[in-house]
Amino acid sequence: MKQINTLSDTEWEIIKAVWEKKEATIKEVWQAAFPNNEKAYTTIQTYMDRMVEKGILKKRKLGLVNFYSARIEKQKLMKRATENLVTRVFDGSIGQLAAFLVNSYDLSPNDLDELRNLIAKKEKEK
Repeated sequence: MKQINTLSDTEWEIIKAVWEKKEATIKEVWQAAFPNNEKAYTTIQTYMDRMVEKGILKKRKLGLVNFYSARIEKQKLMKRATENLVTRVFDGSIGQLAAFLVNSYDLSPNDLDELRNLIAKKEKEK
């Protein structure tokens, strides 16, 4: 199994479709992730086979049909992707990432309350 550093945009669309369906064929993923045929069926097949090689997906054959499921939990993959972003873009600083997000987007009062609650909870854990 290869080490996963980053996923391409297409791989993210595929894994999200697989997570949603739990187990899916190439056709089901292709239809869910690319409903307007933005990618060819065979392209998705190639991506999914490579994702099996990378250890992102697992494949189960039933008759002539391959069924794919996620080998990596959503939270774990999201954490890896976030850690990669923080390391590459924000010099490893979660604080810089948080400051960037807070200063770059219009946050609703609910968003601000949620952030305050998360910070308060983290402070109590320390």
